[in-house]
Amino acid sequence: MTQSAADKLNQDVQDLVAEVADHLKAAAHKTGKEANEALHRSSEALSQATERLVGEARRTSAVAGKQVIDEVRAHPVTTAALVASAAALLGVLVARLNAED
Repeated sequence: MTQSAADKLNQDVQDLVAEVADHLKAAAHKTGKEANEALHRSSEALSQATERLVGEARRTSAVAGKQVIDEVRAHPVTTAALVASAAALLGVLVARLNAED
């Protein structure tokens, strides 16, 4: 995720929190139907924000996944060496843990 996308997401979350807080404050000062409407608006705002955040997370993970695939295809030998190194490191750690038991 780029810094500008992270900043926009952060601003969206802050705006959402402020909006929900306003609706909840309004509900606290109202009774009956007016309070229910204020709570409903808060619920709607949260649902919309959740949908936006899920969409952004999907787009970001799709971009990150594509970047990983592109890097692996561009540098297959380096990728294989990294995977082998990680496997060897895990093997050493597992062996040490088993030796301690």
